[in-house]
Amino acid sequence: MKEPTRAECLKKAGLILNGQAAREEVSDWASEYVAADDPAVEDETVWEMLVYLSGFDLKDSPDAYLYTLEE
Repeated sequence: MKEPTRAECLKKAGLILNGQAAREEVSDWASEYVAADDPAVEDETVWEMLVYLSGFDLKDSPDAYLYTLEE
């Protein structure tokens, strides 16, 4: 699995904001890197973006997401 770039992470976030991708879809993509035994991510900013995106589908109640789109 190749290391994602900052641009790829920003594009994934943009897809959520534009309604072109579900939160769960992007979260699953980011979680593949975050949950890897030996993540192939050397850029600290990319890593932080992946961690954030991997939790973007978390809910704080059955019908509300923990993170709003504005966040």
